[in-house]
Order: sequence, then C-alpha cells, then structure tokens
Amino acid sequence: MTTEESEQLSALSHAFNNLLGKIMGAAELALDHNPPPQVRSELETILRLAEEGAGLAVELRAAAGGD
Repeated sequence: MTTEESEQLSALSHAFNNLLGKIMGAAELALDHNPPPQVRSELETILRLAEEGAGLAVELRAAAGGD
C-alpha cells in the first residue's frame, strides 16, 4: 500500500468513525427518553452495531498505519 493510499484509508476510517459516533449519540439520546420496549430494543441494536463498526474503523486505521 502506498503512503497516499494509507492516508486515504486512514481519513476514510476517521470519517466513518465520526459518523458512527453521531449515530451512537442520537441512539443514546433517544434511549434517555424511556422509549417503549420495542423501540428500546431497536435502539440498543443500533448502538451495538455502531460499536462493532467503530471497532472496524480502528482496525482500518491500524491497517493504514494510523495511530
């Protein structure tokens, strides 16, 4: 992988992580409003999947040689 490709992958990973952070924040905020059980379950699923995605973003950054 070239330096340019590594930098692009690192930047993409960072942007993806920021997006996931916003999704997680919105889901957490919605959970604070004591939603009905079905909605709570869906919000918890969103949080879990976003956390998994954030883990992937960390792996991408590491693969790109980022910190």
